[in-house]
Amino acid sequence: MTINDLYNPLVKFVLRSPLHPLISKSILLISFTGRKSGKPYSTPINYVREGDTITLIGKRSRAWWKNLQGGAPVKVIVQGKEQSCTAEAAIPDDQTIIAELQKVYSGIPRGYAEKLVSNTVVIRVHLN
Repeated sequence: MTINDLYNPLVKFVLRSPLHPLISKSILLISFTGRKSGKPYSTPINYVREGDTITLIGKRSRAWWKNLQGGAPVKVIVQGKEQSCTAEAAIPDDQTIIAELQKVYSGIPRGYAEKLVSNTVVIRVHLN
C-alpha cells in the first residue's frame, strides 16, 4: 500500500463534498475514460487557472496522462463545480515546463523546477 492509496480517496471525497473549499483552490479532480481499457479514471491534481484554460502538471512516469495525448474529453470538478471539458497532454520544451511548474507550484525555486523537467508533462484543460 502506498501513500496515494490513502491520500487520493480522501482528496476525492473532499473535492466532491461541501468541504471542498479546504483544498479546491489548488487541487481539482479530473475524470476521463481510458483509451484502451474503456475504464473510467479519476485523479486529484494541482492546477492553476487562467481564464478558460486550466494547467495541470503530471509526472511522465505515471501512465494516466497518456490517455489525454492528442486531446480527449474530460470532466473536472474545480472549486465544487463539475464541468465537461477537453484536455490535452504534451511534453513542451524545458523552459515552458519550468515556467508552468512555477505557476502551478507558486514559489517553487527555479533550480528545483529544473530538476523536475525530465519527469514532467503539462496538461491543458480547455473549459467549454
